[in-house]
Amino acid sequence: MTTWKHIGRFPDCLAVMSYLGPIVVALLGWIAFNAIGKPLLRFFDLRTEVRRAMVLYESVCARWGEANVLASADKDATPTNFELLQEAERQYRDLAAQVRAFADTQSPTCIVLRWCGFDIRKASSGLLGLSNATAAYGKTRSFQMQAINEALKFSNRQRHDLGSSLREN
Repeated sequence: MTTWKHIGRFPDCLAVMSYLGPIVVALLGWIAFNAIGKPLLRFFDLRTEVRRAMVLYESVCARWGEANVLASADKDATPTNFELLQEAERQYRDLAAQVRAFADTQSPTCIVLRWCGFDIRKASSGLLGLSNATAAYGKTRSFQMQAINEALKFSNRQRHDLGSSLREN
């Protein structure tokens, strides 16, 4: 009789086991999304913010030429332009800090991003360098912008469109 009771319960165990499979899969999916997916979404939001700032401040006039000579023209020395320049420096520095913090705290996601060709630490260094070089025209400013573009994989088409729209204005 004991054997029959055990056999009678066996199908109930199978029913419970059949419900556990999807629960385990859902749990593993949730863990993977929170460990990788959510930070990936955050990275792409941050990347978009970097691009927005670069487009916004691309046309801000620098105060200095390459050899620490005033850049010229009275329009460059206006208080409004000086405020925009300071705002650009602050924004680039803030974005550099956000990108560096992301790189320091989201290691699994950074590995995935590295496989995709993104270099988060290079982008952070480029943003910090750009915040320091925004006030002067020259190779340093250009180099930092190029480093950011390469690290965050902004296409040549985007850069070309930006440059041609600025020349038209």
